[in-house]
Amino acid sequence: MKIIEQNGIIEVELKNKKDKVRCPLCNCFTNSVHSKLKPIRSKYLDSGGQEVNLIIYKRRFHCYKCNKIFTEELGLNTKNGNVSNKTKIQIRKDLLDYNMSLNKIAIKNHVSDYLVRKELEEATSTIPDYIKNLPRVISFDEFKADTGEGKYAFILNDPIHKKVLDILPNRKKEYLIQYFTHCNNRHSVEFVISDMYEPYLLVQQIMFPKAKYVVDKFHYIRYILKALDDIRIKLQKEYGEKSKEYKILKNKKNVSLLRIYYNNVEDWYTYTKRYKNGKMVEILKIDLLHQILEISDELKRGYQLKELFLDIINHSTYEEAETEFLNWIDLCKESKIEEFIEATKTINNWLPYIVNSFIDKRYTNGFTEGTNNKIKVIKRNAFGYKNFKFFRKRILYIFNNKIGGGSKNGRNNNK
Repeated sequence: MKIIEQNGIIEVELKNKKDKVRCPLCNCFTNSVHSKLKPIRSKYLDSGGQEVNLIIYKRRFHCYKCNKIFTEELGLNTKNGNVSNKTKIQIRKDLLDYNMSLNKIAIKNHVSDYLVRKELEEATSTIPDYIKNLPRVISFDEFKADTGEGKYAFILNDPIHKKVLDILPNRKKEYLIQYFTHCNNRHSVEFVISDMYEPYLLVQQIMFPKAKYVVDKFHYIRYILKALDDIRIKLQKEYGEKSKEYKILKNKKNVSLLRIYYNNVEDWYTYTKRYKNGKMVEILKIDLLHQILEISDELKRGYQLKELFLDIINHSTYEEAETEFLNWIDLCKESKIEEFIEATKTINNWLPYIVNSFIDKRYTNGFTEGTNNKIKVIKRNAFGYKNFKFFRKRILYIFNNKIGGGSKNGRNNNK
């Protein structure tokens, strides 16, 4: 081995010192050198922040026993490859980082974008076009993407084992029904978790007739929080921008106090800072909440209804949930608050599927929402993906944590 530095690049010359090598055909040793090949320059991992190249010298041998002429294998790079195996492994590790774009990976490893793409293609070569076997619990959702078939891509997850099963270019009912016909164990699926998007419910009823449809609690809670926000915004407009009530209701930190579940605040009797009369003052959180609610009886009643709703979610059982929700709907109607009456229509329409979310607290779309946020980062770092098939492979590669060849993982390559 010989190390030299040239133009700020470290070059390491490597030769095999062994006189004898084993024939790959007959497995016998031979020391007959047929010829020497031209040195191969191969990219290697950086060392101390400096770029490193390997200069690999290989020989061709002649085996007298089987008469085969072969090139010795040093295990440093692929045949005729100008990138070392360790660099390729590092590229595949970098491809798992959703914060890194392909261009950033290429720059880091001193290779071309094309080679990074090629590595991803090879690593995901066994990913098929559809799922053959599904887990007991699955979840549906979508995210914005340039798919060539619409504005939204469909994401299919295993929320219990936290796996991304597939990414599809279309969320339309007919497309999803056609896709799921390829699954062998549709009748084994017990729960489908999603939001209140009716086509997903219809897909479940048609393709997974034995499964229960579960509405993710984040989505139906959002309707109630929106009802409370609508009251707050209405009051802001009534008081006007120059009033102190407007400033209190507009403050983002005050809005969070209204939205958060009372029992989730660590300590209401701790001080928080707010501007008052042009200076910063300290005020107890509980006093601040009372100050906000004193602005309007309607706001106070809306807050109480929101708290009752969250009480049901946090403390009710599956057997009690339906009755408690129906009683809560009656209270909303009695309150005559238009914003909450409107929200109860949605809750009532989806009530059986909302109640199903109480069967098991794990049945949420929390993992899916987190996955969608990471997908947004992947898109943003790459300034978007025009090739949806390639985008799909990058997502599946990242979330299935595969280094090396792809895994079938219960899938089928045959269409």
